[in-house]
Amino acid sequence: MAGGRGAPGRGRDEPPESYPQRQDHELQALEAIYGADFQDLRPDACGPVKEPPEINLVLYPQGLTGEEVYVKVDLRVKCPPTYPDVVPAIELKNAKGLSNESVNLLKSRLEELAKKHCGEQQGWRGLTLTLNEVQA
Repeated sequence: MAGGRGAPGRGRDEPPESYPQRQDHELQALEAIYGADFQDLRPDACGPVKEPPEINLVLYPQGLTGEEVYVKVDLRVKCPPTYPDVVPAIELKNAKGLSNESVNLLKSRLEELAKKHCGEQQGWRGLTLTLNEVQA
């Protein structure tokens, strides 16, 4: 039998990862994927972090970056202490090139995505795809 939820491939003798460990692994992955578009908003984010994640990701349509971008939005995610077993709070800010209706639709789709993947480390997969769907 493998370890706890969110810990596929862990051996029998290894304890399941704690919430802070799972959260830290996800933050490392997000930082590697998003680079400069990832920001950890917690005040003590430079050292060992004890608070649940609170992040900002700048989202662009798939395949676009730099000066050619006319559409973007900041995704702010605030996770509860028991994330990923509880859905995080999602907020969209600083929308550029999107109507209020599109921003609301994007937020709704992101919340659906978060609920669908509750209990998993989400890595916020499909975010650019979701932004492309809303923009179209």
